[in-house]
Amino acid sequence: MTDKYSETLERLTASDQVFAFHEELHDSGITYREFTNAPKTLTAFFEFGLLFPEWEFIVFNDERYSFQDIHKKAAQTANALKDVGVKKGDRVAICMANNPEYIISFMAITSMGAVCVLLNSWWVPNEISYGLENSEASILIGDQKRLQGLEKFTELKKIIVRPETNDHGFTEFNAFIESKSDEFKSTVETNDNATIFYTSGSTGFPKGVLSSHRNILATLFSWALVTTLKREVEAAENQTETPEKTETTPVNQSAILHCVPLFHVTGSHSGFLMSIIAGRKMVMMPKWNPTAALQLIQDEKIGAITGVPTQTWDLLTHPDREKYDLSTFKELSGGGAPRPPEHVKKLKDGFKNSEPSIGYGLTETNAAGTLNLGKDYLNHPGSCGRAIPPVTDVAIIDENWNFLDEPKAIGEIVIKSPANMVGYWKNEEATKEVFNDDGWFKSGDLGYIDDGFVYIVDRVKDMVIRGGENISCIEVETAIYDHPSVQEAAVFGIPEERLGESLCVAICLKPSTNLSQVELESFLQDKLASFKIPSIIQIGHEELPRVASGKFSKTQLRDIFVSIEKNQS
Repeated sequence: MTDKYSETLERLTASDQVFAFHEELHDSGITYREFTNAPKTLTAFFEFGLLFPEWEFIVFNDERYSFQDIHKKAAQTANALKDVGVKKGDRVAICMANNPEYIISFMAITSMGAVCVLLNSWWVPNEISYGLENSEASILIGDQKRLQGLEKFTELKKIIVRPETNDHGFTEFNAFIESKSDEFKSTVETNDNATIFYTSGSTGFPKGVLSSHRNILATLFSWALVTTLKREVEAAENQTETPEKTETTPVNQSAILHCVPLFHVTGSHSGFLMSIIAGRKMVMMPKWNPTAALQLIQDEKIGAITGVPTQTWDLLTHPDREKYDLSTFKELSGGGAPRPPEHVKKLKDGFKNSEPSIGYGLTETNAAGTLNLGKDYLNHPGSCGRAIPPVTDVAIIDENWNFLDEPKAIGEIVIKSPANMVGYWKNEEATKEVFNDDGWFKSGDLGYIDDGFVYIVDRVKDMVIRGGENISCIEVETAIYDHPSVQEAAVFGIPEERLGESLCVAICLKPSTNLSQVELESFLQDKLASFKIPSIIQIGHEELPRVASGKFSKTQLRDIFVSIEKNQS
């Protein structure tokens, strides 16, 4: 770290600042560094929005809501849930496309001490059913598309949002909350459970990542500190002073293009929750469309985007980009997947005065891990950045949990932070596999640290990340093996410029059988979400290559598929 960086960090974390921190022993017997003066619950955190009650908070199509509007609707929703018997610790699930009711429901559920279960809205009914059964949710708030195919859940209360029709007689969201008080008294405590996000790992079924209010807030105030730190360091380097605000100082509200699903921690934490503490306007896109995004950036004077790297690349390479006024568009943040190093300078050059950045974290760490931004990112474009100060640590271990101190030593990346999850919901065995006794979490990613900067080189887990979505190769292989003609199937990823990786499968058929790509895709349609269906498929009768242990040689298969793709392009 530069001297100026260290000096500023030390000053910002002084005892009289909200960023002050101390060592705290948890009930688990593990000591973490904690923020001393930050709010202790999400309920208290949401109150930040009432510092600017009339400011716009959410823009959705032609609808506009202030911070006060959303806060009141969240209170009404919490009271409505309480009236139908929801208690602290109960699970309430959400499954729908991004919309204001998603935000309202999240705030209501967590404010009353219930656990918000954020189900992947790209899942098919089979997968949604798994999430509902695993979480034991008592209520599901969803849109029309996601409430279909769940007829077997007769005891589950279903609340429908923005219905086109309501043939099944679901409870309509607005009717559910409209007569309720817009004041709500919370009894939440910092260690109460707050959320369950589902993440696809390498072992088949998605695991429910359980986090407390404490975990989520640790991430939010870490990011807030880094934002403040960056601003003050740059002001010092440029020998300028941050002007003091007075009552007559005009305030220009910042705005973010929110285009990541809220069932991801990037969309939930970086996009939504950080907008509350920043007093930022969220312009929500229910579905990604680069042309519509450019129009919104111009019309709403968008200053930032937090999405998967694919999205900023789509904007940069859009054929009509020059036709739009993008002069306000500065903060080009990325998360959920790596950004090719060569894209960093192209983004910087392509958008005037822009600041590309990248973050690394996992659902299990509430997205806390590393950040790379500003000049550091331009100088180290292949790195995911440095550990986020002051409460997060990142290290490298070998397969026996020995910490590797040598520079550039490659091993598994581990993270220690109060932002780390409570554990996997109803899966103590899986939780024990990823934590050691001191609270370090195994990421499943291989990498090294050089002068404080973390570099990811591979994954320990058999998983593909496509456009920010984790895809379990085992889950996809299991679905493919259900086809009676399939004898062998190996699923893997190969590099792809826009989405990061293309999902591939090599299949060996049983003798005297036939299977076309179209037939396989049709077979998988009701078994897997569309993003989990391989885009590159090779089907034949030759046995797949194997390593000495008898496992498929996915390294060899990747090389073959990469070579084929190069020859075809």
